[in-house]
Amino acid sequence: MRSRSVPVTMGSPKFHTHESAMMQVTEAWFPPGAVLEPHTHDRALLAVMLNGGFRTRIARRSLDCETSFAWTEPLAERHANYVGAQGAHALVFQPNSDFEGFETFNRLLDEVHLLRSATVVSEAHAILMEFVHRDSFTDLVVEGRALVLMASAARLSYRDGNGHLPPGWLIRVRERLHDEWRTVPTLGELAAAASVRPTHLAHAFRAHYGETVGSYLRKLRLNWAITQLRTTQASISSISVAAGFSDQAHFTRMCKRIVGVTPAAYRSSVLKDPVQP
Repeated sequence: MRSRSVPVTMGSPKFHTHESAMMQVTEAWFPPGAVLEPHTHDRALLAVMLNGGFRTRIARRSLDCETSFAWTEPLAERHANYVGAQGAHALVFQPNSDFEGFETFNRLLDEVHLLRSATVVSEAHAILMEFVHRDSFTDLVVEGRALVLMASAARLSYRDGNGHLPPGWLIRVRERLHDEWRTVPTLGELAAAASVRPTHLAHAFRAHYGETVGSYLRKLRLNWAITQLRTTQASISSISVAAGFSDQAHFTRMCKRIVGVTPAAYRSSVLKDPVQP
């Protein structure tokens, strides 16, 4: 059965779209309980769920696209979306197929993936802040961060053009970081559980994921804290402690360095220019 091609904003009562020569980036919110009947899009996409979530039926699979997950939808792949009780707030990236370097992401965008990546999510938050605090460099910064985001997503599926996959034990270590980021074991304990030496774990993690274990863990904590800033009224100091930062100053430095603004400025920007009605 042929499905009609629609924009990614179908069913979204409020959205922002940023178009450049390289790609279209869309921030969209979908109301709780919304059902987006089977449809297709005229460009492949990678999307990041910033808050809430929905279930996607695609390619004979059912994907739970929840907060801090990313997923792909290949060109013209028929699918339907079922939004959860909290609604869905997503950032969607649709590269233009004629931009130089697009072929680098062919494997990522030609297949259906459900991904977890601290770097992908932190880059998405930083891009949102670029949209709020626009200046003459915004287009350039957004394109650069979007490429980092997509490259980080691609790394989860393959290492390079030869298709070198991360070993299974390394994938399990990274998933453990996602599941246990509040009480994460030491590098030695992670290595022992994976039956490798700590130095080998550290080298392999950086080679496959582009950063150290410690840097990745800090991004996981930061992403959770940023979601709390957006979705709760909790104080910044209490969020800092709950996220595992040594103090509010540490959280502030991390937020400023990775996202580009302080936690207070982030919360103020979200309240001033919300996508959610």
